[in-house]
Amino acid sequence: MFEQPPAPLTCDPALVGRWIPLPDSPQDRVPLGKDDHADVDAACRVRLRDGARAQAPEFDALGFELDGERYLALGFKELEGLFATGQAGAPPIPKGMPAGAVTLLKYRIRDDTLQIAMLDTVDIMQRVQQGTLKAREADASTYVFEGRPEQLRRLLRSEPALFDAFDGRDRTLRMRRAKDGKRS
Repeated sequence: MFEQPPAPLTCDPALVGRWIPLPDSPQDRVPLGKDDHADVDAACRVRLRDGARAQAPEFDALGFELDGERYLALGFKELEGLFATGQAGAPPIPKGMPAGAVTLLKYRIRDDTLQIAMLDTVDIMQRVQQGTLKAREADASTYVFEGRPEQLRRLLRSEPALFDAFDGRDRTLRMRRAKDGKRS
């Protein structure tokens, strides 16, 4: 996680539309099955349509661009919405975490295919333990990159390997844009 967003957050109009998980996309990376979809409105409010759930999880997908790379920043409220744990009100901030902390997802859209790369938490943990990457351990499985926004932007520029590679199909979520807003 990052102590705060590395840049001001905005809505990327390229995300607007209906997105359907590709058949070869790892399902453990997204709370959607093969017959489900995600609708993103003009304000980047995401509604996950999951046939296995009575309620439709919702969250805001705001982000930023840095040197041609695009990122989504999900705070605790957005993560609560994404995973729809059913808690009313604002989720509690985990002990040792800054209230404004966010997790980043790196994404790209090519040929109406959205790819989302997660932070490579195993590599981050190993590098922090080896002393080759600086982050504060918040708990056994969570590290926090601390600093002012410009320091966090420098980190993103200098450490592209913080995220899974887009070419590693088994490690990135892949969705395609539905044609004309319909399931197809």
